[in-house]
Amino acid sequence: MGGYFDRGLDVVQGTHTQHVEDEHAFCINRIVNDPSHGTTAVATANGLILFDAAARARQVFGRDQGLISSHVTDVALRSGGMTIATPAGITIMDGTGMRSLYAFHGLVNNHVYALAASGDKVLVGTLGGISVLDGERVGERYTTANSALKHNWITAIVSAGTESFVGTYGGGVMRFIDGRLEAIEPGFEVNPNAMAVSGSRVYAGTLGRGLYIYDRAIGRGRFTSAGLPSSNVTALAVRNGVLYVGTDNGLVRVAEGDVQ
Repeated sequence: MGGYFDRGLDVVQGTHTQHVEDEHAFCINRIVNDPSHGTTAVATANGLILFDAAARARQVFGRDQGLISSHVTDVALRSGGMTIATPAGITIMDGTGMRSLYAFHGLVNNHVYALAASGDKVLVGTLGGISVLDGERVGERYTTANSALKHNWITAIVSAGTESFVGTYGGGVMRFIDGRLEAIEPGFEVNPNAMAVSGSRVYAGTLGRGLYIYDRAIGRGRFTSAGLPSSNVTALAVRNGVLYVGTDNGLVRVAEGDVQ
């Protein structure tokens, strides 16, 4: 699936493309595949849509169905359910129902942009920093006041084994490991949810600097705009050794080994 900011989404199966656009599938913020259940969660500005393996919309969740807000910005899969990010906090959904958490319960900020599961915990990236969710308890909080964060606005998070990588708006990419944050490439903007990890590589889509590639094996990163129709990279996905790069001028498909 490929999502658009203002035109729904396209489902590509082989050479066939199906366009899906309605009052819910409109402004697409995030697409998360759950192969264990044969479903795909699509986070939109008008609700959370669950598609089945045949790309048919089966359920739509919004505020009326129990979400803390109908505007969904990200989804993190958890054992038995999922955590859903919104500008009003997070909603935990599983077989027992839905429960919501926000600043009153300890979130550093209500406006949640990004989520990433790391073991039994979920990193919650917000406009005001990072909160760590342990089960349904909000634990540690990381901001510019008590950590190495240079900017509190967290736009993207991906997990890779025992470490996670955090994209910020203005503070570049940071590494989160053993309860601490480390700067690895400061001074640029990572677009919302525009991060992916594959093997030793971490990819980040930037505002105006193209694609950022960090090699965990050698601890070094670089920027590239080679072959991109725009230096504003808005979305990333990796599958079977192929990197899909979404920009504001179209989508690029390239083998990871060919990324310069």
